[in-house]
Amino acid sequence: MFAVNLAVFEKEWNMRKIVDVFKRKDHSLVWTYVISLDRQRLNSGIVEFEREALRLAEDQHGDKEYLTAKVRLA
Repeated sequence: MFAVNLAVFEKEWNMRKIVDVFKRKDHSLVWTYVISLDRQRLNSGIVEFEREALRLAEDQHGDKEYLTAKVRLA
């Protein structure tokens, strides 16, 4: 029973945001990610979601110098 309660507690501490990644040059949409972070990683709020999306996009869609990310507002 303790493990079940702990699992429910951990789910409450995760946050999800939809983040769009764009090309800096022409602002065309490159990719959309659903990023899930635990609250311990949210030192600077929304910026952490954007950084994580850029980190993921860099591997598949080019250097992050040419990309920008924005969290969708709910």
